Amino acid sequence: MPPTKALLYCAVNGIANNTNGIGRQTKTLLATLDEHHAQLTAEVGDFTPYLAVPEPGTATWGYDEDDLRYAQRVVQAWGGAVIGLPHDTHRTLWHPDTWQRLSDEAARVASQLARRHEHVLAIGVDTPFAGLAHHADENMDVDVLLALFSTTRITERPRPDPARLAWEERAIHAVNRHPRAWVADIGAFLTGHLQQHYQLDTARLRRWPSGLHLMAADLTAPPRDEAEQTVRSLGIPPDRPLVAAVGRTDHTKGLDLLIEALGPLRDEVHLVMIAVPTDDERRKLLDTYRDRCKELRLSATIVGHYDRALPRALAALPATRAMAVPSRGETLANVVFETGLWARHSGAVVVAPSIDGFPEQITDGYNGLLYDPAVPGSLTAGLRRALDLTSNQQASMRANACRRVLEERDAATHLATLLASFWRPEAPPLATLVDHPITDARPPRSQAPASTHHPLEAAP
Repeated sequence: MPPTKALLYCAVNGIANNTNGIGRQTKTLLATLDEHHAQLTAEVGDFTPYLAVPEPGTATWGYDEDDLRYAQRVVQAWGGAVIGLPHDTHRTLWHPDTWQRLSDEAARVASQLARRHEHVLAIGVDTPFAGLAHHADENMDVDVLLALFSTTRITERPRPDPARLAWEERAIHAVNRHPRAWVADIGAFLTGHLQQHYQLDTARLRRWPSGLHLMAADLTAPPRDEAEQTVRSLGIPPDRPLVAAVGRTDHTKGLDLLIEALGPLRDEVHLVMIAVPTDDERRKLLDTYRDRCKELRLSATIVGHYDRALPRALAALPATRAMAVPSRGETLANVVFETGLWARHSGAVVVAPSIDGFPEQITDGYNGLLYDPAVPGSLTAGLRRALDLTSNQQASMRANACRRVLEERDAATHLATLLASFWRPEAPPLATLVDHPITDARPPRSQAPASTHHPLEAAP
């Protein structure tokens, strides 16, 4: 008999690719399941994990078979599967029509799982799966949790896309009406935003703070020689003050703002910008960024692809004075948390705007620096503050940043608490799982259930 409980995690990124913050959250979930499954089941009982993802293939942006195989291995070890959701690959993924199809298909899978398991928790990650809320009626033995990480009102201000806005508003309205639909409380800013602008009922919240897999090898601080070798391989001078930044070429990430802000500091720093295009049109922005750096006579290295080793090395490098996050809108930036761990021994202090979720992550002067983006020249002034910090001030901020992440962002504890709220609502508050020894009770890798079907399991 399968376990009575099942977790269905629905996401468009991080299973067969890993190209954005949502993908990082999915990778965090997978690592948590992989490393902490024994502790999770001790807290909430045995459960089977399933992943639902748009049918991957050549149409998938950033498709990586290694990513898919890793996701399959993690969930198959516990009797679960990766389930491909059919959709029109000729239609853009980021459109309400596609989201409706994906949400409908995910709801169908959840309903089928409910025939095998007594309790099913379906988590719809971000906007594409917000439509799951419409299927959360009392006749369906499934709890639905929408884990929204942003909204169009945040990323497309001041003119949000009308179709996406209508999709989001309908989803929150459905949550407010259905007794088995919920929204994840990932942080104070986003929750307040949903309450104020989408009229989310506070009774429909389940706490699930944004977190990291704190034990991940790629969140450790690299040795100095390794960091220097990484940056030297790209022609980046490791002995000159550096300002680093990483983000997609989306307007909301504000990379253009950073270039302009560094004009007055051109003689003092070298800019290293990791700017990742999401499509051919945005790829043209790389040339725009490079041309503007030349016009401003900035010393700069602009990298047009994402390799996790580079931001990790930059954050930890003693020459890096600032990790700039110049977003025009951001709920909770992963790079802020990650820099706190990467720079625990040396390296960058985060500089970010005092808007949206950043004050949740950063206390100005304590674990980073904030600037007011409404004030002209404030980003330049914030970078100047970072350059002028003494070594003792830098060390204090970095230590505080690392400590806060370790104390507040343990994804294993957050997931256990979330699952207990659905499956053991009477359970007392949970201890931090990473404080306990890891006793991995999973079957040996060779004994993990192997699929005899297509790598993407058909829905049960």
